[in-house]
Amino acid sequence: MRRFLLVLIVVSLVSVFAFAEPEVQLGLPVVITSAGQSAEVETVNYVADEVGLKYDYCDVLSKDELAAGVGLGGAKSAIGKHVTTLSPDPEGTKFQSLVLVLGASLKGMGASGLSVDTEVDRLKDLIEYAKANEIKIVAIAIGGEIQRGLPGSPIETMIDTVAPHADVFVVTKDSNGDGKFTKAAEDRNVPIVEIDSAFDLLDTFTQVFGL
Repeated sequence: MRRFLLVLIVVSLVSVFAFAEPEVQLGLPVVITSAGQSAEVETVNYVADEVGLKYDYCDVLSKDELAAGVGLGGAKSAIGKHVTTLSPDPEGTKFQSLVLVLGASLKGMGASGLSVDTEVDRLKDLIEYAKANEIKIVAIAIGGEIQRGLPGSPIETMIDTVAPHADVFVVTKDSNGDGKFTKAAEDRNVPIVEIDSAFDLLDTFTQVFGL
């Protein structure tokens, strides 16, 4: 009887951890962009650098740059636009993963010449292209409670634009206090990885990108 109970407990624990940390594998090359022009995207890029993830990045990535593949069609940094191209694949290689880092900053959008509406339009264009070309959309939310708001607020507008189309969610617990990301993942039957803090992205990126 004791042995049976022990086996039952072990199986239950395995099931719990399997649910909490689903098996997620993301393909390379990967491109990263902001969804709302907040500083959270800089944290994601820093983590990527720390774990040796080679990526392309543009904070105001356009559909044409996404479609151009690795190298972003020769895009260059300029006022209100920041570009980094680190992917080792040949220029023009199709991206396999599109990372959208959620977090709204009116100051950040203004500095990039964007409004909430034009940022939403940009994200919709990226999502439409990614879906049509089988590029996985990864929604990352690590800003915590400060990057959540009332319905219709800039951050919730960004979330509502991205969440219904994400193929994978990576979120901190304090960003998901109301369970909104969990519900979005369940509605689409896609995996969600919930982490304690942005620091845990180090392990998460290593695992999901097979580094």
